Amino acid sequence: MTSIEPTVTEGTRHAAHRTLRVLRTERVTPRMARVTLGGEELAGYPPFAPDQRIKLFFPVAGQSRPAMPRASSGGPVWPPGEPRPIIRSYTVRRFDPDAGELDVDFVLHGEHGPAAEWAARAEPGDWVGVSDPGGRYRPDASAGAHLIIGDESALPAIATVLDALRDFDGPIEAYIEVADPAEEQPLPTTAATRPHWLHRGDAPPGRPLLDAVRAAELPTGVPPSRCQAWLSAEATAVRDIRAHLLDDRALPRRMIYATGYWRATRPR
Repeated sequence: MTSIEPTVTEGTRHAAHRTLRVLRTERVTPRMARVTLGGEELAGYPPFAPDQRIKLFFPVAGQSRPAMPRASSGGPVWPPGEPRPIIRSYTVRRFDPDAGELDVDFVLHGEHGPAAEWAARAEPGDWVGVSDPGGRYRPDASAGAHLIIGDESALPAIATVLDALRDFDGPIEAYIEVADPAEEQPLPTTAATRPHWLHRGDAPPGRPLLDAVRAAELPTGVPPSRCQAWLSAEATAVRDIRAHLLDDRALPRRMIYATGYWRATRPR
């Protein structure tokens, strides 16, 4: 995922890195955990936008609270003598400034990576570091149709993208790969939104998604030049789907926003 450069939020004393506490947790699906964060340092957090990426800083062994860097003109400055935290990139699922809450969803794999393991065990009061958000995606005002393509790791971002398209009156085709029917989630949709849930089962990650996009029909009456695609999933699948959209479907490069969220050989 795209790295986030440290910045200072105008109008607040807080820099790009904040330390927040867990307010509550819930299971959205059997394999998806939602962690709601809050605390004094959430004050001044930037406005919410679709597909916002953040860095999460997790405490390491012997720490209850992660060591956090200080922002400077030369980049982050780490506290001397303290072990650095585990850092992973995630998408903001919801930010409510009035309630003082920030939601982050975690996919819980069979073999947890350090971030998923933390989320599976998180309890109210636990500490985690959070960066200010980054992200370049914005719906194209000239688009006549939208393709939304992703797997379960992209579901939080997919929900925010679809929410940003609530006022769009053209066709929206969403292709979403998950492990099985129990992992499907309610999503914000319009009358012209068609969600296609793809159940992976024993197939390699990304294969059902690639096959479905290759077999899909683009929205009728919308030329490829006016079709915007948002694509995030396993990195190899993203590479192959992006190549298909460019070479076989003739979508312009500027109309494809693609990000490899994870690799099948590396636990998240």
